[in-house]
Amino acid sequence: MRCVAGLAYMKIEDVAESSASGSGSDRRTRRILGHLVALNGMNGVISCDMHGSEPGDYWSVGNLISVVHDGARLVGQVVDITTSDQRWRTDGINSTMVKMELCGEVVDEAPGKPMFYRGIRSFPTLGAVAHRIRAADLRAIFAVQTGNVVEVGTLTQNKEIAATVSVEELVRRHFAIVGSTGVGKTTSVSMLVKQCVRERPKLRVMIVDPHNEYASHFRKQAFLLDADTLELPYWMFRFEEMIDVVYGGRKPNPDESDALYEVIRAAKQRFAVGSRNADSTIRRSMPQEANWVSADTPVPYRISDALQILDDWAGKLDPRYARADLRSLKHRIDALSHDPRYRFMFGKVMVEDTMAKIVGSLFRLPIEGLPITIVQVAGLPNEVVNAVVSVIARMSFEIAAACHGEVQVALLCEESHRYIPSNPALGFEPTRRAIGRIAKEGRKYGASLCIVTQRPSELDSTVLSQCSTMFAMRLASERDKDIMAQAAGASSQGTINFLSSLADREAIAFGEAIPTPMRMKFGDYRLFQQLSDQRPLGAEENADKSRDLLRQIVARLRGEYQPVDTAGVSPLKAVNG
Repeated sequence: MRCVAGLAYMKIEDVAESSASGSGSDRRTRRILGHLVALNGMNGVISCDMHGSEPGDYWSVGNLISVVHDGARLVGQVVDITTSDQRWRTDGINSTMVKMELCGEVVDEAPGKPMFYRGIRSFPTLGAVAHRIRAADLRAIFAVQTGNVVEVGTLTQNKEIAATVSVEELVRRHFAIVGSTGVGKTTSVSMLVKQCVRERPKLRVMIVDPHNEYASHFRKQAFLLDADTLELPYWMFRFEEMIDVVYGGRKPNPDESDALYEVIRAAKQRFAVGSRNADSTIRRSMPQEANWVSADTPVPYRISDALQILDDWAGKLDPRYARADLRSLKHRIDALSHDPRYRFMFGKVMVEDTMAKIVGSLFRLPIEGLPITIVQVAGLPNEVVNAVVSVIARMSFEIAAACHGEVQVALLCEESHRYIPSNPALGFEPTRRAIGRIAKEGRKYGASLCIVTQRPSELDSTVLSQCSTMFAMRLASERDKDIMAQAAGASSQGTINFLSSLADREAIAFGEAIPTPMRMKFGDYRLFQQLSDQRPLGAEENADKSRDLLRQIVARLRGEYQPVDTAGVSPLKAVNG
């Protein structure tokens, strides 16, 4: 059996923590486990004698041990144990061969200050002594040396040692949490998000919640939007997203698609021209014509105008599009605008430019003590969820890019395999493209991604590969375990041997935010909730500065449009709880 470096079940004994009785020489003797008898670039073999009545739990597969060499201590992990003659004597000595996988080395940079390095400068000679690992060395192996460090739980092998991660690497380079249903993904993700928000005051977290699970975990830190409170007007949807809404996921024929594009563009142009001399929150300096407006420009338009344009086209002697297609499109748009399930898109009686208000509420500008936005999509029509997620993901990237580092946006996608499936023929292409853009380019602009899924084998491998830190919780499927083994790397193939037997809230963590792969258990969420409520949040941002930034964001999203007034942005309230 093989096992990933850093996963251990052993009973940790430090020299300083061993029994007070006996001399130092006796304690050192008790720590000696055996001697090195074989070695190659990745593995070593230790010969030892085990007494039948006291075999020692420190030899269990997965234990970490150390081999003394040239002022350093090589760290290895037990991956295979066998007796020389394949027999076990309960009343005698058993000659045993222990195979270990080399992980790195611990060097004392200063007295009492061990430092762990993943590489190995030089290898020991045969006969080198193998020791039980020291507790101080174990702490050094899993200690995060740079960036903001937060505690998220404890090591499975020693509950006295905290499991820590680097917040900067976790957020900046994306992360993923995978695991079967019921293993504790939601509470674990919530803990990580709370710690990240506390350490990074510029961070805004957008949570796409398909099961209405997260509101109870962020009672005092989240702004909640559901089917009744979400406001995402139809004119903020791009053309591809609007096609999915109007045709319910069906691919329209070319004439239907062209007709929808032209009617949206014409309606937006009519609104832009009509509001040119009216009191509006948007204006365009020059030129006065509206030919620059496309179906993708985030400019309001009236449904009544769109229906009127379709009637006008259908009444022509020689219409450009088939009258049947125009009538069908008109009936679809009219039915959607009166469907109570779509009131979050078409609910406003009066059409007005509320883009600044909507962007401010979704992405917390100003923050007003609520850095997290939870969008509960469970109550939305199933056929429109993909388009809504596409809008949210696309805007997350665009707003982060428009802020130039002033605000950082993290998108958390629960059930990510639904939006970015491994099969390109499935899912909604604009959603896949929007999330993929964050995964590939977001790090440069302050946009980050958190992937949460129970089926990593059904997730787009390109997006998953961009997540530099992963927390793999219990998985039963062999396909899912193979995906995680590939992500962990060639030196960590043994990871799959543990994934099926992990306990609830246990995870194998590896990646850039963690020094070396470790088996850990996320802390008690209730305790972290109490500590989080007791500690104050970071310094409150300047509200006027946030509103100025909001004006700049809206101006950039609109291209040639320039916002002139966002004073009507209303204060927002927290989740009741």
